[in-house]
Amino acid sequence: MKAIRATLHVSQAEFAHAMGTSGDTIKSWETRRRNPTGLAAKVLATLRDNPALFKELASH
Repeated sequence: MKAIRATLHVSQAEFAHAMGTSGDTIKSWETRRRNPTGLAAKVLATLRDNPALFKELASH
């Protein structure tokens, strides 16, 4: 999770906004207190494989 965000060069707040979730959720994912599930897990896997999609995701 943190590696994906680092590749994108965005803050936790920016990533949370693009994902439509809270900064606390991103922090929980990065510290492995919680794991992304469902659609969030699929979006993260897609971003890992194709980081260029982040700009489109963030624009909505």
